[in-house]
Amino acid sequence: DCDFNQMIELGVGRELPQSIADFDPALFAARRISTAAHCFGCTAGAGSSCGGAVAAT
Repeated sequence: DCDFNQMIELGVGRELPQSIADFDPALFAARRISTAAHCFGCTAGAGSSCGGAVAAT
């Protein structure tokens, strides 16, 4: 879900496909997103840097 997650080796749940070859759209749509205590500015800014905002100003 996020490059930061990949760098800290925060993987997807074991119950989910671990390979693109096992991709299932229904499982993808219902999955929980793994998170940890790191920057979410990249998701708000729609890019790969921490330049976004997590709240409207």
